[in-house]
Amino acid sequence: DKWLSPRDRFNLFDGTPRNGKYPVPQGIRNRIGKEKRSNVLPDFTHIGLTPIPTFSERAVQALGDMLSRNGELAPIKMNEAMQYYGFNPTRIVDVVDEEKSTIAYFSDGGLMDIDHYVLRPDVKELPPIFRIPQLVENTTYVSDEFIARVNECKLTGFRFQPLP
Repeated sequence: DKWLSPRDRFNLFDGTPRNGKYPVPQGIRNRIGKEKRSNVLPDFTHIGLTPIPTFSERAVQALGDMLSRNGELAPIKMNEAMQYYGFNPTRIVDVVDEEKSTIAYFSDGGLMDIDHYVLRPDVKELPPIFRIPQLVENTTYVSDEFIARVNECKLTGFRFQPLP
């Protein structure tokens, strides 16, 4: 919708299922760093759409079942030969033990960030890609299974950080 602000467009990728009803965001190629030097577009990038996870067609094919079971894809308009898709992780999993984790809060009591994660003891398995209710709008998490698939398929552009 042309009347949505950029912030509102990002809020459409907040974990709420939309049944394919997404605006088509405009991606902007990152002109700094390795992407510019190599002139090769990666399989994962934010292309100016942070915090929306953005996957190439190749990555969507390689990760297809992991993505389709845990979220929704929306095409992104770009002036590039390569097709990209924004991903809205709709699998929201409450895995953080807030009592044992180290959490920073805003003055109004809202959660700002999690400095040290402790998983709840009843969590035995994680979905391949998901969000948590505490940070549903801006952080996407992946499992070891997801990382293994990315490495197995030699997908580019991914930078995984272990949870602190």
